[in-house]
Amino acid sequence: MSKEEEKNMTENKSGTKFIDTRDLTDFSAAEALHTPLLDTDQLRTLLLNLNSGQSSPLCKMSVPVLYYVIEGEGELIVEDEHYELRAGSMVTVSEETTRIISATTEMRVLGVQVL
Repeated sequence: MSKEEEKNMTENKSGTKFIDTRDLTDFSAAEALHTPLLDTDQLRTLLLNLNSGQSSPLCKMSVPVLYYVIEGEGELIVEDEHYELRAGSMVTVSEETTRIISATTEMRVLGVQVL
């Protein structure tokens, strides 16, 4: 995580964390960019930034995952089912289910796992 990204994540003395994802806008020309945001015993979140035409790696998680599309458009493929994604879309995917996210435009997606 870059110094700029760390600057956009603050924690107060009570343990409340604030992350401004609007400033986490780095993209990679080579592959989808995964930026871990929180990783605790109970919760794991990451920001997925994809350029047009990029896809996340094919994966299968041991816990359910909630995805929220912050901006952009694309597609979620779960097993053999295709779902259109656009800004404001939210979807949950069951554990042990194969999935992939593909971007048709520059896309930013928040992924949340409750452990």
